[in-house]
Amino acid sequence: MRFGFLVAVVLGVGCGSADSNPVDAAPDTGPTLCDGLPCAAIYVAPTGSDAAAGTKDAPSLTIAAGILKAAATRPALAVFVQAGSYAEALEVPAGVTIYGGFDASWNRADTATTEITGVSPAVTFRSNTSPSGLDRVTVKSSDAAQPGASSIAVLVTGSMMVELRGVTLLPGNGANGSDGTAGSAATGGTVGTRGNPGVEHEGFLGCNNRTIPVGGPGGNSACGRGGGVGGGPGIGGGGGTTGSPGVGPTPGGAGGAESSDGKPGTDGANGTPGVLGAGGAEAGMFAATLYMPSNGGNGAAGGNANGGGGGGGGGGGTSFCDSTGSTGGGGGGGGCGGGPATAGTGGGGSFGLVATDSQVSLRSSTVTAGLGGAGGSGGRGGNGGTGGAGGGGGPYGGSSEQDDRGNGGPGGKGGTGGGGGHGGGGGGGPSAAVVCAGTATVLSPQSTLAGGTGGAGGASPGNPGALGLSTRSLGCSFF
Repeated sequence: MRFGFLVAVVLGVGCGSADSNPVDAAPDTGPTLCDGLPCAAIYVAPTGSDAAAGTKDAPSLTIAAGILKAAATRPALAVFVQAGSYAEALEVPAGVTIYGGFDASWNRADTATTEITGVSPAVTFRSNTSPSGLDRVTVKSSDAAQPGASSIAVLVTGSMMVELRGVTLLPGNGANGSDGTAGSAATGGTVGTRGNPGVEHEGFLGCNNRTIPVGGPGGNSACGRGGGVGGGPGIGGGGGTTGSPGVGPTPGGAGGAESSDGKPGTDGANGTPGVLGAGGAEAGMFAATLYMPSNGGNGAAGGNANGGGGGGGGGGGTSFCDSTGSTGGGGGGGGCGGGPATAGTGGGGSFGLVATDSQVSLRSSTVTAGLGGAGGSGGRGGNGGTGGAGGGGGPYGGSSEQDDRGNGGPGGKGGTGGGGGHGGGGGGGPSAAVVCAGTATVLSPQSTLAGGTGGAGGASPGNPGALGLSTRSLGCSFF
């Protein structure tokens, strides 16, 4: 459809005259013309001044100043702009249409290009409920600078009756996402203590009544996964005691029978690896007018390992004088789980036209999206801590003390902590000519729409991000 609000542009000479070759069809009411263009309008030219009245003979310098003058009247006036590059980001109010493509003599020509270049979004229509638009204008938005930011040439939000006719929209490139951080390496467990030698323990004349030895202490762990204490000795004809369990629990070794060695403690189980973060998707989503990149997921912390069990105590002896066995060695401390890595964030998008909760007509126009930003790399998870070695079983106390051989068993080794989960790579930024969000509809007769190249997905030791989407339209139900 052709909105009736478009102002006629006709070629002619003299106020009130027009020739037979109009550039656009004249509106029904027919404006008063000055050398072929409406007298009641605002004019902008590279040679103008914003202090001027904005007439053909005294044009404004910037389009923004022209818009302010046009919107100050009721009804609002059209804005006619000569060819040139206008470095300004604009907001077009209701009732105002900007017409470009005029040469220095105020004639429309295919070689006369009116170009608006600005930071994203270069042109915005916000909450307009009466006709407004652009006609024969090229709009370029600059490349996004902040990590994960997007570049939008034209944004239309909460507006109706917006017509873009004969425009060329060239958004800049989306910015790359940020890299994730590596997880911290974990602390290892300490070594269990060796058991103590056996001694003579007899109260009869000629025998030594030594203090009964104790089992070797278990190794420590910064995450509370200590090793078990070695088992105590048997005395005389008694058997040694079972080593205490390491944190987990991890069973200790059984004590030895009379004159028999204790059993080794069980090694602690390793910690489970942390869950890997998911990679970002090919496109994120719009929240109102803000594009939310598709970030990767953070990794999870690695699991803590179990401490080793204490070794069993050696059995006692009865040869000549009663004696004790040697004691069990302490279990090694369990290593802690590695720290989780954080994800890479998603790349920003490149969008020619973004319409949110709006009705837009895009006619006889060309929209070519730029490059989506690359997703950030996911961090590497931290290594799990190494488990401490188990302490050796208590040594033989010598023939003068421990007549019978019943030595303590060694403590079990502490497990190694699980590695931290790697962060997922951020999704590459999408490149879309037109985006519809919320209840937006866009009609695009006789228009050429082309997506650019989606951003590369962020790398990861685990799950990389997806390649950014390249598409004519994102979220639009029909054209």
